[in-house]
Amino acid sequence: MLVPLYTFVKGDTLGIVVLVQDGDTIAALAETIADAASMRVAPGSEMTVLAGGKRLDPRATVSSAGLTMLDRVDLVMSSERAAPASQVGMSR
Repeated sequence: MLVPLYTFVKGDTLGIVVLVQDGDTIAALAETIADAASMRVAPGSEMTVLAGGKRLDPRATVSSAGLTMLDRVDLVMSSERAAPASQVGMSR
């Protein structure tokens, strides 16, 4: 069954409504959200999905995570590693 979700990506200025299947994994949901926001937010290598302030297991399904129509979901994307402080601002 299709489930519409309100989604917000850290660093984006717009909320997005995405349609996912209730059997999709949270990892697949993260990919769907990241793809929808890709014109405004650079993708990150690590993605964390939050609902109600709690981190969702990427292996869980939309249904087993308890997500229902029009629930709010937040996506936080980050890079694998930040540059070492000694290299920040250096150009050679």
